[in-house]
Amino acid sequence: MRTLGLLGILCLLAFPAFADDAPFGLRWGANIEELKSRGFAGDVQQDDGQLQFYLTSKLSNAPSYSDFARLGVDRQRGLQRILWVSKEVTDDPAGQKGLDLYKSMKQTLTDKYGDPKSSDEEFAGSRDHGPNSFYQCLAEDGCGVFVTVWRGIGTDVRLRLLGTATGKGRLEVVFLGPDWNDIVTERQKKPKP
Repeated sequence: MRTLGLLGILCLLAFPAFADDAPFGLRWGANIEELKSRGFAGDVQQDDGQLQFYLTSKLSNAPSYSDFARLGVDRQRGLQRILWVSKEVTDDPAGQKGLDLYKSMKQTLTDKYGDPKSSDEEFAGSRDHGPNSFYQCLAEDGCGVFVTVWRGIGTDVRLRLLGTATGKGRLEVVFLGPDWNDIVTERQKKPKP
């Protein structure tokens, strides 16, 4: 598992260092036609007329332990958001497999983007959470958190370890393109119908 995990992480981040290049061999700003020409195949999950979200279970150069990805494509600015989610880590009540995967991914992202802007890693636990309730604790506010954020020129990245059930969790990485903050600001200014 560890070897496959490291190989998958390397594949995830095996993209050129140019500002327009996004993970998985994609390009920030690409419209859906260009994404398809680069091998992307996904279904529209949400469309508000300006911003479309596509869901796919297959991306080029994605790790073997990928579950799905959700791409945000703006009609004017093209691809500006990628949410990548791993398959569920199972049979891991103390969270060791998930933590190992998180640490490996964090190191790979640090090698690519430099030192993180912030990293919040704590497991407080409580009387109600024993040593075998790691992911249950992560799922609750204030019990535990593993999140690291990088801010760079053209791309912001957030890595998070999530609890989904007893003994189960998954990794989530969000990549934001250079125009994502502008899109969010414009959407907030739009009058609500």
